Amino acid sequence: MVSLLGSHNEAQRLFTLKRYTLGDRSADPELDRITRLAATLCQAPMALITLVDEHQTWCKSKYGNAVSFTQREHSFCTHTLSSASLLEVPDTQQDRRFQRLPLVTQPPGIRFYAGMPLITENGYAIGSLCVMDTVPRQLTTTQSELLTQLGTSVVLKLEHHLTSRAQHATSKAGIGVWEMDIPSRVTHWNDVINQLYGIGEEDDIDIFQRLNVYVEEDKARLIQALNAAVEHKRAFNDTFQLITPQGLQRWVRITGHPIMVNGSVVQLIGTMIDVTPRKRVESQLLKQQALERAIMRAQASFIDERENTSALNHLLDDLLALTDSEYGFIGEVLKDEQQAPYLVAHAITDITWDDESRRFYDQNAPNGMIFSNLDTLFGHVMRHEEVVIANQPDQDPRRGGLPPGHPQLKAFLGVPIHLHGHCIAMIGLANRPNDYDRALVDFLAPLLGSIGQLVNSLRINRQQRDDQTAISRLSMVAKKTSNGVVITDAQGRIEWVNEGFTRLSGYTLDEALGKTPGELLQGPQTNPATIARITKALQQKRGFEEEVLNYRRDGSRYWVHISCNPLPDSDNGNAGFIAIQSDISDTKAHEEALYKAANIDELTGLANQRLVKEQLAQYTDGATHDNAVSIHVLNLDDFKRLNELLGYQAGNDVLAGIARRLEGLTGITGFCGRLSGDEFAVVTQPPITAASLQRRIHDTFYLAGQAIKITTCVGTTTYPQDNVDTDTLIRHAYQALYQAKTLGPAQNAIYNPDEEQSTRSKQKQRNAIRYGLKNGEFVLFYQPQVNLQSHCVIGVEALIRWQHPEKGLLSPGAFLPLVEGTDLEYDVGEWVIETALKQQTLWQQQSIYMPISVNISPRHLLHPGFLPQLQTLLAAYPHIEPRQLSLEILESATLDDMQAALAVLSACKALGIDVALDDFGTGYSSLAYFRHLPVQLIKVDRDFVRDMLDSQNDRAIVESIVFLAKKFSRPVLAEGVETMAHASALLALGCHLAQGYGIARPMPALDIPQWLQQWKLTS
Repeated sequence: MVSLLGSHNEAQRLFTLKRYTLGDRSADPELDRITRLAATLCQAPMALITLVDEHQTWCKSKYGNAVSFTQREHSFCTHTLSSASLLEVPDTQQDRRFQRLPLVTQPPGIRFYAGMPLITENGYAIGSLCVMDTVPRQLTTTQSELLTQLGTSVVLKLEHHLTSRAQHATSKAGIGVWEMDIPSRVTHWNDVINQLYGIGEEDDIDIFQRLNVYVEEDKARLIQALNAAVEHKRAFNDTFQLITPQGLQRWVRITGHPIMVNGSVVQLIGTMIDVTPRKRVESQLLKQQALERAIMRAQASFIDERENTSALNHLLDDLLALTDSEYGFIGEVLKDEQQAPYLVAHAITDITWDDESRRFYDQNAPNGMIFSNLDTLFGHVMRHEEVVIANQPDQDPRRGGLPPGHPQLKAFLGVPIHLHGHCIAMIGLANRPNDYDRALVDFLAPLLGSIGQLVNSLRINRQQRDDQTAISRLSMVAKKTSNGVVITDAQGRIEWVNEGFTRLSGYTLDEALGKTPGELLQGPQTNPATIARITKALQQKRGFEEEVLNYRRDGSRYWVHISCNPLPDSDNGNAGFIAIQSDISDTKAHEEALYKAANIDELTGLANQRLVKEQLAQYTDGATHDNAVSIHVLNLDDFKRLNELLGYQAGNDVLAGIARRLEGLTGITGFCGRLSGDEFAVVTQPPITAASLQRRIHDTFYLAGQAIKITTCVGTTTYPQDNVDTDTLIRHAYQALYQAKTLGPAQNAIYNPDEEQSTRSKQKQRNAIRYGLKNGEFVLFYQPQVNLQSHCVIGVEALIRWQHPEKGLLSPGAFLPLVEGTDLEYDVGEWVIETALKQQTLWQQQSIYMPISVNISPRHLLHPGFLPQLQTLLAAYPHIEPRQLSLEILESATLDDMQAALAVLSACKALGIDVALDDFGTGYSSLAYFRHLPVQLIKVDRDFVRDMLDSQNDRAIVESIVFLAKKFSRPVLAEGVETMAHASALLALGCHLAQGYGIARPMPALDIPQWLQQWKLTS
């Protein structure tokens, strides 16, 4: 049935049109010949092949003077599509359907029309073949028949295009098509099948020759399938293996369908596709399944026999089967006292060849055969921890000799097995028929992992037995040691304590039993963060080291260092912990005293100027415009006169009272400190106004019953609105304070800089520094460092100077603050290191060998490019030993990011570079950190050394630092040694290393040789 235009199947008709034509409107010579033939046979001046889409009627081919496009509603073809056969209109002007069409009423003035609908095989009319004339007329019967046949030819031509596309798609999809004539057995194949057979187009090879490429078993199955298709009219669909003349192995899936005429099979047609990748995947899956079964068998066997190595024997059998190897071994890699690896073969193939080798095998195989010769193929595996593949062992340079009579080694594979980054085992396989390759190693990876776990389990079992023995031997020691020893169960409940624990804590075993150490010993001032770390470590069943403030049974406090480790699993699986507690109360008290001396104002108990800057840096670190930090600097009005009137003790009482009021005002929202004299700093977040500070201070004081009125001026700045470093923030607050004091007593002011002018000024100065670095304006001066006791020169410290073209020689304080926190800070630091290395080279040419220490800023130290660039510079100066370069870091540099600093300093130590901790005592590092800090020298801050002759506090700080350094086996160097009196005092304290103006001022490099000569003469 023909589908009419506009019917409910219009969408399907349009789809059919696109299938047949693909929307191609270009000329087609074969269709043009049909059009001309129609015009000639029908004696018409015009002939068209028209197609109707969703918008218009258009010509695919035309003859004569006819329009190429027509609206659907104005076309003859629309009516032709509605009929199932030839539509003939003798006179269009007499037919009401057409008399008003533009083609009739306007040029060319069509009066005669005859059109044959083009009907596809699925019954849809997509267009027409028509002839037209400008005069009325009729077709003869013959002409009608010819026009009908020509219409059929057009459809056949379009279907031929469709079939060609389908054949092309089939070929591109890799589908082979074949046809076989049964009587003659002549067979046609498309190019795809020829490619699968590995046969060229010019090769004339019949079906029987092609059958010979199949493997014998599959050749017989294919012939049987072909015969059954002919004799029993039975289609087939099966997979066959062939080998091409080029030696390529392929699997193909072949289908065959019988074509019958009068009940007899006259032809077979079918397809052939390449299924080689799928067959290989199936083969790989089968191997993978065998591998997984081997792993499960090994694990199950090991669970049953975990105390011996029988599981590895079963695993070796599976390993040989999986790889088609003739023999092999599974061995554990251990190391001797010289750290040389050797092999203990827990599972090995019996390859004995005579009585002597049989006796050796029987004697050693059960307990693990030991092989220590590293000059062999398997020795190369252990020594270099790399895979060895030797498919021609007798020619491999890594080979070792074989004993006489040993079976021939045709191929060898050795694979190391790693666990947690260490080689703990290896396998060796030999004599695989198809050789060994890297793909086999990758395939065996899961099984190798299981072997590693099994070998590691053997080690753990051995270690547990050794640990049990060691524990029994140490139990008596644990009972009698002065340290506290605590053993808990897996939940942290105490099972046993020694006498040392009772002496430390006051709790007996009966009182402690069943409780946790935290229940007994923690108190209100025990650090919650420390408790949280301990709790997390216990939950994760791992050891820890911590310093903890504990409380005795009588309520007194004491500090302990706890070293806790998990115990091995017991038979019931409940592992516990053992903790050793060492009393460090005296050390912590000394540490606290040192911290207070360096950071706490003695009179008021507030933070001193040094600690104020440190704490301010912490507050500004996370500040935002919505959560700003206010920095206030206060100065008491006319405080000098109050001291003169009431005396210094009254003045001190006032200062202490001011401190208490400021502490009460800031609470937990900030902090306060004493900068100097009667000047205080208050830092708050959220902000507290200057006026509120003044109101609190202006409250009446009572001293010895006498009322005293105190007023103050306040200078304020706010961060990050005032986006500068901590030193500059305090300086800005001071500038605001000075502005307030110019206004009179009890005034306050806010710092309001000219930001644009300040930024331009700083940028200009930084550009000048950048230019100076590039053009050689910077130089290094060197200040000698000596041993006061031996009078030896132990090195020099490199100190940067700027030879400014206009201002002359500038000290670091004139320009280094400008580069802090900028990229220049890194550039300057790198310039200093490289310049120091260059100077080392020049001095070595003069036979001067002494270390140069350079200062590294905190930001430079923690910069990600610091270590790579340091390694590059050391490589560029290979004649300079790394120990000839020393890095000086501020103590505060390790506090900003302790873990990052420790990592960088450890890497420097690994490179062979010494690290000195500069200005020690100005920061506050936990002794636990200091104990692990990889520094080789402690430098005492010059401020303490300079004032130690006049200040008991500073002398006490220096003495404490020297004491601590000795306890931790660190040498100490004192800076700021300005006189021989300083040198004598330092020697008395046990500090032998020093530098300062009293020894030598910093000098240019050219002056160092002469100074060295003079020093030798005076020593």
